[in-house]
Amino acid sequence: MNTYPYVVGTDVAKESLDVCLIRVADKQLCYQKFNNNMQGFQKMKQWLKQYGCELEIDTLFCMEHTGLYTRRLVHYLMSRGVAVWLETPLQIKRSIGLARGKDDKIDSERIAKYAFLHQDKAVLVNLSGLTIEKLKDLQANRNRLKKALHSIKTTVKEMLSVDETSGKTLERINKEAIKGLEKSLEQVEEKMSEFIEQDGELKKKYDLVTSIKGVGKVLAITLLVYTQGFTKMEDGRKLACYCGVAPFEYRSGTSVYGKTGVSKFANKELKRILYLVSMSSIQYNHEFKAYFKRKVEEGKPKMSVLNAIQNKLLHQIVAVVKRGTPYVEKLDKI
Repeated sequence: MNTYPYVVGTDVAKESLDVCLIRVADKQLCYQKFNNNMQGFQKMKQWLKQYGCELEIDTLFCMEHTGLYTRRLVHYLMSRGVAVWLETPLQIKRSIGLARGKDDKIDSERIAKYAFLHQDKAVLVNLSGLTIEKLKDLQANRNRLKKALHSIKTTVKEMLSVDETSGKTLERINKEAIKGLEKSLEQVEEKMSEFIEQDGELKKKYDLVTSIKGVGKVLAITLLVYTQGFTKMEDGRKLACYCGVAPFEYRSGTSVYGKTGVSKFANKELKRILYLVSMSSIQYNHEFKAYFKRKVEEGKPKMSVLNAIQNKLLHQIVAVVKRGTPYVEKLDKI
């Protein structure tokens, strides 16, 4: 287990940082508040130095993942070689148990104590994590562009169907806007591909995932983002649960016995993409095409079979990433 002589817990807000240092040698706890900007980071560095912490590779910095507010601090710490651990707020809260009282100072102390006690479970941010951060921003932008493009096109199409004159007017007015959105969408996708090409580790995983017939750029990048480059949800079953395609039984004793089904608690974006991929797979992937045909002929509902294909796809994706070798298509039935 990698242990650190200095463990720092930080409660991050938009404009401030509440920092609690644990000096492992004598278990001393020290607290201070700083601004969440470069000037604040420099003052924090000087403050930590008073206690022997040089803010380098011997320091473990733990904070809750609060999106944009942690970004500048994470970049600053990683540029100095500090071990950075972004933990989910729920995980820290559950580890504490029943807690009374709450303020920023107490929260920073709780984060520091959590990091000190669970160092062996730390999942550190790496350089690929910064690339994934960029991909996540671009993916969000891509989704906004697609929604805007779909909204305009749908409005024009509906107007053409009920009032051709007004519809053509809208079509002419929005022609340049549609072209601009399509161009922006193309540039976003090019930039995403560029970031993946520049990151050797992510490029390798991307190539492995897309070696499966039917799995394209959109699903591969979305999975890389949501699994943090397959460092989280490495198990096929867990990933299937997250995507809402894992079947669960519904029964209790002898009186309650429902149909096996999937949970509604799922990542809706991934589930939608998986559905589209499964529809494509039953047409162009020989394995899944044969499987779909066989199961439907056996009397299985088509949606149930498609869900099973999505589940199998995720297990194949996890398997090739773990194995580190491209997928080899089987010629026999599955």
